[in-house]
Amino acid sequence: MIDQLVDPAFYQNLFGQVKDWTMTHIFVVDNFLQFAFQVLLLILSRAVGEVLGRWLRKALEKRLEGFSIIRYPSVSNLLDRIVQFIPLLLSMFILWICIKWITRADSKTYLMVLVLNLSMAWVVIQVATSIIPDRLWRRLVAALAWLFAALNIIGLLDETITLLERIGFTIGEVRLNLLSVLKAAILLVILFKVVRWVSDTVEKKLSNVSELTPSSRLMIGKSIHITLLFIAVLVAMNSIGIDLTALAVFSGAIGVGIGFGLQKVVANFISGLILLSDKSVKPGDVIEIGSVYGWVKQMGGRCVSVITRDEKEYLIPNEDLITSQVINWSYSSNQIRIKADVGISYHADPHQAIQLIQDCVKGIDRILETPSPRCLLMGFGDNSVDLQLRFWINDPQNGVANVRSEAMLRVWDTLKANHIEIPFPQRDVHLFLPEDTKEALSPG
Repeated sequence: MIDQLVDPAFYQNLFGQVKDWTMTHIFVVDNFLQFAFQVLLLILSRAVGEVLGRWLRKALEKRLEGFSIIRYPSVSNLLDRIVQFIPLLLSMFILWICIKWITRADSKTYLMVLVLNLSMAWVVIQVATSIIPDRLWRRLVAALAWLFAALNIIGLLDETITLLERIGFTIGEVRLNLLSVLKAAILLVILFKVVRWVSDTVEKKLSNVSELTPSSRLMIGKSIHITLLFIAVLVAMNSIGIDLTALAVFSGAIGVGIGFGLQKVVANFISGLILLSDKSVKPGDVIEIGSVYGWVKQMGGRCVSVITRDEKEYLIPNEDLITSQVINWSYSSNQIRIKADVGISYHADPHQAIQLIQDCVKGIDRILETPSPRCLLMGFGDNSVDLQLRFWINDPQNGVANVRSEAMLRVWDTLKANHIEIPFPQRDVHLFLPEDTKEALSPG
């Protein structure tokens, strides 16, 4: 069959047959006049129907304004499509009257009947597909349905199916033809649309389940989506006659390909599933990995999105979160303790300084009252008495350095107001000169 399709002689013979039929049936005075008369009636029916239909459509649109049922999108779309087709419907009605009139006069009406049937199929399909919300899908389904109906009306459906079945090739024991491939492609597209709708519905339902953590909802949603996609591909392959048990032969080759070419992709995907299952990192957590400190915005199959305080968004591979050391500031609790070192002079009273430091930071909004701030004496340094301020916050996503800075400024102002010195390292330099140098430098 394929050799015949690429043979120029086949097309020359086909063109000759079409030419002979045209000269025999079309370019005959009787047939030509009837054909021209039918075309003229088609044009007149369309023109009259268009004029009357536009007037009727405007009148109906005014009546439908503010009608309560229009609030429902599906019903509204259906009514809109019906109103839009009023001119065509009137044209079809006038054409039907003309066909009845010509039939009584024993004249041929094959062209007019053909146009009427095709128009009726188009209107029915367009109205039926108007309930589909997506515009692209609506047009695609309508075009395929009308093509099928048109071939059936013309009488070429069986011949087209036979031609598509003849064009194909054989792989092993499986015979693949163009018809089976087209069926599988259409089925796969429909299944993908169904999978997407089911996945979106499941995610919306899971978002209302308060007992599940965000990571659990994400893991369940992605697992269902991947499983449904896998099933859709298997169903499409089975529909064209592929034996699914034969896929086991390719499992070894696929494993080697994944091992060498997709190892990083697979490693990141598996790491993402591990993170979602053990909940060590989840959306909303405040983490620190390397020099990156921020909160987890989103977790995907390849990477985790982390937003820092300066609105930089880092895409960190999932594998890094598994193999590297990660500080999760909000893993089991949002409360974290912050430490700040303070040094005072040996001339100051440490009891007074500790009490002043503890009291001065209690007025800061982000510092918790319970547990209360504490100030401890940590040791006696070379230049100062070493103290350490410790306080708690429960919003690490708003930053740590900024609240530590605010607390240190409060300590500075308080110690300065109470005349408590914060020392700094000092060095005394003593010069030892030789005796002859001293005599030389001495006066007289």
